[in-house]
Amino acid sequence: MRIRTITLLSAVALVGAACNPSGDAGDSTTSSSPPETTTTTIVAAPESVVLSYTLEPGATFAYEVGIDQTIDMTSTGDATALAEGKVPGEMSIGITGTTSFTHAVSAGPEPGTFEIHITGDFTNLEFSGTIDGQPVETSEIPDLAQMEPVDVVVIVDEQGNVVSGTDELGEDLLGELGGLGSLDQMAPGVGAGQFIGPPLPEGAVTVGDTWSDTIEIPTLPGNDPITTQIDSEATGTDTVDGIEVFVIETTTSTSQIEFDLGEMLLGFMLAFLPDDATEEERAEMDALAEQLRFAISIDETVADLTTWFDHEAGYARQAEYSSTAHMVFDINVPDEATGELVAFGMEMDMAQDVTYRLTEAGNA
Repeated sequence: MRIRTITLLSAVALVGAACNPSGDAGDSTTSSSPPETTTTTIVAAPESVVLSYTLEPGATFAYEVGIDQTIDMTSTGDATALAEGKVPGEMSIGITGTTSFTHAVSAGPEPGTFEIHITGDFTNLEFSGTIDGQPVETSEIPDLAQMEPVDVVVIVDEQGNVVSGTDELGEDLLGELGGLGSLDQMAPGVGAGQFIGPPLPEGAVTVGDTWSDTIEIPTLPGNDPITTQIDSEATGTDTVDGIEVFVIETTTSTSQIEFDLGEMLLGFMLAFLPDDATEEERAEMDALAEQLRFAISIDETVADLTTWFDHEAGYARQAEYSSTAHMVFDINVPDEATGELVAFGMEMDMAQDVTYRLTEAGNA
């Protein structure tokens, strides 16, 4: 019996959505220098003010985005059950470069919400490192290390809470894998292709004030929800390009994520088992059920975000984001061609730093 295989790239995209709202998008990185800005000595703390995002429909924001990412991976077993079928045994890749992203604002579906269309690409990134002990060449970078162009839409409210967000890959993949589409909301305000800035409090704040939020994201039936704790503090004020801003430090902590898609795959296969299946066919399916496995685990992760927030204009002028993630894949699924069970394992560490600098703000 054959089943449709799931690509490793899709699985990594799922993990990226879970870890990184950074996402990013899919996307992930270690330390790059902050973008150059015009800054001066810290200014005196302002009176308490209400912080909110002022996002007028028709407005556009252009950000210079610095990427510094590393991916270290080891794999064992047979990757032929994965659609691309080519996975290095060992890989250590560094990805660096500077690009630009555009955020275009339109009215959201509900009063007080905004639709943000985020676009950008990674054509100027540079790759370095080794694959199976050999120096890497850009033309040989595996799909799982590629960074695809960003073209996403997120809907946020005036406090920066992400109401929803979809992209073509995430929508197709997460729908196929069983209703995990909400994972991209797990840690608002981080990742190269995400809305820039933390969730803001409802009331007025000044320097030294803190606020927190806890988000629970349901996953597969029978699995614990993913819990994300977001803690922010207005740590001071500064100037960026001569504009007085609040400096907001945000730490996002996400609980360990563990799930096994084997049961879902089994259900998919059972849907093709005919009603008049023989006892032998049913016994074969029972034996497969005991061995089928598509387990993914992600250690508890912590991401740090610093935002230079223009409280007068109502948007971020600069931001720096960093995170790390450790994930493990343990797979034992039928080969698409032969139907025979094949085992594959992979362990991956991803680290990233992403920096943002506003270069243009105006109306379309």
